[in-house]
Amino acid sequence: MTVKLNLTIDETLVSKIKVYAAQKQTSVSKLVENLLKEEIETGTKDSDISKKFAGILSGKILDEEKIKEDHLMSKYGY
Repeated sequence: MTVKLNLTIDETLVSKIKVYAAQKQTSVSKLVENLLKEEIETGTKDSDISKKFAGILSGKILDEEKIKEDHLMSKYGY
């Protein structure tokens, strides 16, 4: 069973998260679920969390429109 959960996240980060999820061909919900599940299962210490996820959304500038187009193309074939 799934349950809705509201999160408050910085607007700039949200757009980066959406792009990252599209690159991984997954939803933001599934991405967050998997990251939290992994965190809970591995029992990473608080100080290790920032090291583990540092840079996950940084790097080269991405063309969001191109990523969306590619995602829709692969998902729906047009």
